Amino acid sequence: MNISSLHVPAMLLPALLTIVSPSWCQTGRGHLKEIPSLIRALADSDAAVREQAAESLGSMGPEADSAVPALVLLLSDRDPFVNGMAADALGRIGGASVPRLITALRDGETNVRWCAAVALGKIGASAGEAVSALTRALCDTDDNVRWSAAMALGGLGTRAREAIPSLTRCLHDRDEDVRWGADMALDAIDPGRNSRTRDWRAAVAAIDSLTPVLMKELHVPGVSIAVIQERGIVWSGEYGVADVRRGTPVTRETLFEAASMTKPVFAYTVMKLAEEGRIDLDRPLSSYLQERTLPDQPIRSLVTARMALSHTAGFPNWRKGDEERDGPLPVLFMPGSRFSYSGEGIYYLQRVVEKITGQPIAAFARKTLLDPLGMSRTSYVWTTVVDSLLAAGHAADGTFLKKTAYRHANAAYTLYTNAREYAAFLAEILKTDRSSPCSISAASVVAMLAHHVKVDSRMPVGRPGRARGTSVYWGLGWCVNTTGEGDIVHHSGSNRSGFRSFCQFSPRRGSGLVIMTNGVRGDELWARLVAMAGDI
Repeated sequence: MNISSLHVPAMLLPALLTIVSPSWCQTGRGHLKEIPSLIRALADSDAAVREQAAESLGSMGPEADSAVPALVLLLSDRDPFVNGMAADALGRIGGASVPRLITALRDGETNVRWCAAVALGKIGASAGEAVSALTRALCDTDDNVRWSAAMALGGLGTRAREAIPSLTRCLHDRDEDVRWGADMALDAIDPGRNSRTRDWRAAVAAIDSLTPVLMKELHVPGVSIAVIQERGIVWSGEYGVADVRRGTPVTRETLFEAASMTKPVFAYTVMKLAEEGRIDLDRPLSSYLQERTLPDQPIRSLVTARMALSHTAGFPNWRKGDEERDGPLPVLFMPGSRFSYSGEGIYYLQRVVEKITGQPIAAFARKTLLDPLGMSRTSYVWTTVVDSLLAAGHAADGTFLKKTAYRHANAAYTLYTNAREYAAFLAEILKTDRSSPCSISAASVVAMLAHHVKVDSRMPVGRPGRARGTSVYWGLGWCVNTTGEGDIVHHSGSNRSGFRSFCQFSPRRGSGLVIMTNGVRGDELWARLVAMAGDI
């Protein structure tokens, strides 16, 4: 008989509500003889009755084991609150629920599988016999089932060791929550995994095998990757094509758009000028360069280089209509008072630097930073040489979108480069020898990467193990995630032309990673690679 076909007569409802009321649960006046009545109430047409009956049965714990079949049926209830209370009751009943929940994990209804995984997670250590079923659930088509199965396996601790390979594969799941849950579970199942010496070669091998898979899934035509270990470049890889129209392969020389990863390169230049006493990070920029900009707001004169680099200047990211026509640029809040990401602040500071140096930023950076670091192909502006090496951007479906020609440098987004050359810039920051003419001092590196402003509006980048972020700050030109093993510094890039990029490095470990793509879904690609590899 289908339990859902049962119905409690309306005349008996008040009495039943008394039986299953929260006060009954709290005072413990119920007896085992009430279980049949509560089981019948699980089939009532009123969701509140079903929910309260499940709650009361759950409060009895293991003594209500005879209610398990009826409670499992409620996992398919149309009311999600009833689902939740049934799962909680099954969790409270404990081990007696496990066999039927294992069967429910194979149910054809997604919601039943999801709730069964939730219930097994609530049972915890007593659900040991469900390890194999939960491991299989990590391959479920539904994100919620995979997520809940991962968390349930984590609750089993070392008893779930057989799930380690499957959980490790989940570290590059398409769903961010599943990746996070798998990482948490692995921490619980294998507590010593983060204290072992990490083999960067194994991480590179995993990146090398996963990248083509993600490119195909996400329709990203071309990718360039570089890895840093011991403060130097140890590996680079190139994948796919630079332009789907021509099928030109990506090579070590292929150039991508760095997009917003242009900003940290510019910030390094500013730090060098500050060391030389040519710019004061805390002096108003208006004292270096007076511009006639609308609207006329006195607080604009408070903006400093430090504010521009830490995104606290008060400008929008970009003014309405963007920067090219020099339209009105409002200051939206008191400069220095809070974080708000702004390319306009960087662009303003660029014009100040050009006034101080007497050179366009492209020429000044070429002479003082790019050429000394061997970044010979990297350029702030388009040239015919750049064009011969430049990849095209592609849309979300992998079709051609655009090939740009930035003839005017913008320190916020126009840098053309590739992963290996950008990694040379990261290696410059990481190196212990600061004697090169293009280097800033160790003290300036520390100042650049310091926690200048806390950023509550952004989440840390998803990374596994001790590399998992806890808080987000902004330094001077860089985003900084605090983690269990020290700060991890990073920046991403996203241009409307179809390029997505990412870089990160660990100042303490001397490791780093650069990923450049020419597809709109490249941000999903780099996020999943980082979720698997951490800070390698």
